Amino acid sequence: MLLSELTDRLGGQLEGSGDITITGLATLKDAGPGDISFVTESRYGDVASDSAAGALIVNTSFSASTDKPLLRISDVAVALDAALELFSLEPDSPDGGVHEIALVDPTVELGPETAIAAHVIIRPHVRIGQGTVIGEGCYIGKHVSIGKNCVIGPHVVIHHGSELGDRVNIYANATIGADGFGYRLVEGRHQKIRHIGKVVIEDDVDIGANSCVDRAKFGRTVIGRGTKIDNLVQIGHNVIIGENCIVVGQTGISGSTELGKYVVLGGQCGLADHLKIGDGVMAGAQSGITKDIKAGTKIVGFPAREFQKYYRDLAQMRKIPEIIEDIKALKRRN
Repeated sequence: MLLSELTDRLGGQLEGSGDITITGLATLKDAGPGDISFVTESRYGDVASDSAAGALIVNTSFSASTDKPLLRISDVAVALDAALELFSLEPDSPDGGVHEIALVDPTVELGPETAIAAHVIIRPHVRIGQGTVIGEGCYIGKHVSIGKNCVIGPHVVIHHGSELGDRVNIYANATIGADGFGYRLVEGRHQKIRHIGKVVIEDDVDIGANSCVDRAKFGRTVIGRGTKIDNLVQIGHNVIIGENCIVVGQTGISGSTELGKYVVLGGQCGLADHLKIGDGVMAGAQSGITKDIKAGTKIVGFPAREFQKYYRDLAQMRKIPEIIEDIKALKRRN
């Protein structure tokens, strides 16, 4: 689209010619003449001038000298998100209706404008809401309920009895509702404990590729409204995750642990079972959480402790070699 049209779509003030055709969005380093790029601070003005980008999105206070057309806007990050939407490729999506080589039980209730791709298997008594898309190769077990305008990516498995709200996105190869990891040692052998509960995923939840959410032993495993889960995350049985949480990749949450609202878990966090994590807790990457955490606390490390204590302890540990040398010197004097 023309730069002038893009300005109208994003808002803001255009400086320079609006007749440039913009075909994409790229970083300063990778941009070509048909791309628009972005600058957040004036100190990057030299880099921006050297870029091959055809135009720049800048904030209203940007003062560096450049001969490129500028789209001045109060919040570059918000404008960037909007531009990404405008220039994004449409995701792979099956055509509407049921593909001829999908296996859909006659008892399944399909809302209007649903799309069921090839090689999908949907077992009896499933309900799927309006506008939901089921990608290639998915398996959906008995008595599953999926809400409106959901996107279920290729090869996702949703086991029996699971409940999904509206606008849920589940990315490729995720598994919802498999049995939790429960065994009892009986007469020298590990005996499996049957799990008869279910998984409930509330509205506006995203679950990343290859992640797993286990069904409850009894009762429910719950992913709260608006929560976003990254790739390769393990959610154990009977875990309760509150609203609008962020769980980053390779995190594992053990059974019956409860997270409050707006909890953020960095990459590779590990949580022991039966914990209570308060609202607004933020855990740094690779935190090992072994006890309850009060609301609003920022933690890091293993075992996880408050940021200030962690870095104070770390500073003390760095002094250990010097302390050892001092001790050796004292012994030599004696």
